[in-house]
Amino acid sequence: MRVVIFSLLAIVLASAGLLKANAISFASDHLENDTLVLISGSSKIYGIRLQNPTDSPVSVKIEYDNSLMKIINYKDVYNLPPHETGYSISFNVTAPEKPGIYNVAYTVMEVESGGGGLPIRLKINRNFKLKVIEDPNKFHVNLGYIVYAIIALSILSYISWKKRAGRRLRRKSRKSL
Repeated sequence: MRVVIFSLLAIVLASAGLLKANAISFASDHLENDTLVLISGSSKIYGIRLQNPTDSPVSVKIEYDNSLMKIINYKDVYNLPPHETGYSISFNVTAPEKPGIYNVAYTVMEVESGGGGLPIRLKINRNFKLKVIEDPNKFHVNLGYIVYAIIALSILSYISWKKRAGRRLRRKSRKSL
């Protein structure tokens, strides 16, 4: 019964215009399986678009780990006018030299809430994976394979040496008879 009363109250308040739910949001570039694939040492631009569907201006701040990416034309605070639908922010994502999978994260957070009432500061976290691969056009030497090759050659050389040494001993023993 309480659920029905609460639902009816919410419908009445929403239809009277007293209950509004607006929030900042953003759209980001599409990444297949939330993974950006880069060749080691290269970089790529990754973009987001900030949106403010509210009737009042909003200020947002972006926090991120700057070891793998940097904002082009960085600002401490981004001021979004009312009904802004596409304020673009570009990140320059740079792949480290070591191949592997890295986690990249950033947060868009509201600094000042517009309008009256109880201020609710919104925060949106987003992350994706950065997959760093070796350049397929370059010759790569894997040290592990070199060690295995040296060990295999050493074993084969030892076996070959033992066979030759055994033949020499047999020849000497035949000559002495």
